[in-house]
Amino acid sequence: MAFLFLAYSLFFIPLNGRDVTMLLIIFLFIWNLIDLSSVYWLFKKKHRLFDDRFTTTMCMAITMISSFALAVYLKLLLPVNQSGFYLVPIIVGICIGLLFGGFIQSPALLTGIYNGIMGSIMGMMFGAVLRNPALCNIPIDSAAMIESNIVSLAIFTACSHALVSQFIRYSFKV
Repeated sequence: MAFLFLAYSLFFIPLNGRDVTMLLIIFLFIWNLIDLSSVYWLFKKKHRLFDDRFTTTMCMAITMISSFALAVYLKLLLPVNQSGFYLVPIIVGICIGLLFGGFIQSPALLTGIYNGIMGSIMGMMFGAVLRNPALCNIPIDSAAMIESNIVSLAIFTACSHALVSQFIRYSFKV
């Protein structure tokens, strides 16, 4: 929130609630990308020290949560009415699965791709429900309540991604 206040005070741009929400989601998206890249470099450096079972388990965990989190943010950031943008989170999930599954032999590659696709599909559904709660018959009356739900659940998603990433970093140290 301090970052948003700094951006507001530097540029003197009047921000409404929707702009602040989008800035927060962009910040969380970048934070998760940096966190994912740090776990990737750790994986790349140390994956030969452990057996395939351990590495496959770590690959499944980081692929699922990363593709979920990035798909939620992409679904919230991309335009609503463009049907071509529905494939972007799935492609991101496939790429994450290929990156982490490619460290080991072929079964792990298939597992990484599968978990990447499933995580991105779940993230897209979660993002769609956050934008329009009427999809699941959730009675929300005001746009302010929808915005507060988007902010709180986006922060929760970022924190859960950071927690899983920290567990993976810790498991490589032990």
